[in-house]
Amino acid sequence: MDQTMLSVVRAVEDGATTMKGVIDATGLSRLKIERALSALEKQKLLVRDGQGFRATGLPRKAPITRQCGSCSACCDILEVAAVDKPVNQLCSHWQTGTGCTIYARRPQMCRSFVCAWLQGHLGDEWFPATAGIVVHFSQDAVNVTVDDDCPDRWREEPYFSKLSEWSLNGIRRIGNRGYATLVVSGPDRFLLLGRTIVPDPTPFGTAFLPVTGDSFRFWKARSPEHLQRLHERIAEIERIRQEFGSCAIPSEADDDPYPPYRPALLQLSNRA
Repeated sequence: MDQTMLSVVRAVEDGATTMKGVIDATGLSRLKIERALSALEKQKLLVRDGQGFRATGLPRKAPITRQCGSCSACCDILEVAAVDKPVNQLCSHWQTGTGCTIYARRPQMCRSFVCAWLQGHLGDEWFPATAGIVVHFSQDAVNVTVDDDCPDRWREEPYFSKLSEWSLNGIRRIGNRGYATLVVSGPDRFLLLGRTIVPDPTPFGTAFLPVTGDSFRFWKARSPEHLQRLHERIAEIERIRQEFGSCAIPSEADDDPYPPYRPALLQLSNRA
């Protein structure tokens, strides 16, 4: 069973019974999930019926049932452009004691939004109203938005270790150019690479290489062409590692390489 199929099986075992549920739980694309589902059905490891997806031959875990209750963090912390609501500002349509005053005609984002705590992916310590952190999944990212009243809460435990774990799982599952763990805290933006924090990631992407099991050397791209050069240099580092067993990693300041990469890398590694 490949990693994609394993991720889908685990998501179904954890209570994801719909395509949207599996996408939210795994971060995989709809196409990859559909292929994995078809393969799992052929191997009789999963069935689809009127109730959704179900793993066969294994006890089915009861999904955690939660309600928003007293929590209105998403109406306060998240940005909702459709009603001109900025991040970390209580929605003008929220009324204490009443709740959302436009609930019947609320925007689609509000209708479809379900945070990770409500889905049952997080423990009670992540209850957004008290944690000050709202976590939700998209197809290519774990999105973390932090309340202005506790801007560094995400760096504290148990939050940081869990976010680092998700980041590592995404990197291992999809690779260098794949799943991202993104943190928005006030005006600041961060990308997590395991326990390595990348401040102000650029929209063009971040190239990175592992230094230890949970830390990385990274380079922020300034254009699509720059990102391509960074990835080409990383590929050369990997080839040198396979050939010699190791390769020195350029510093983060050495962030604008031009081919050929091999001579400079060999010289840096004292193998010229």
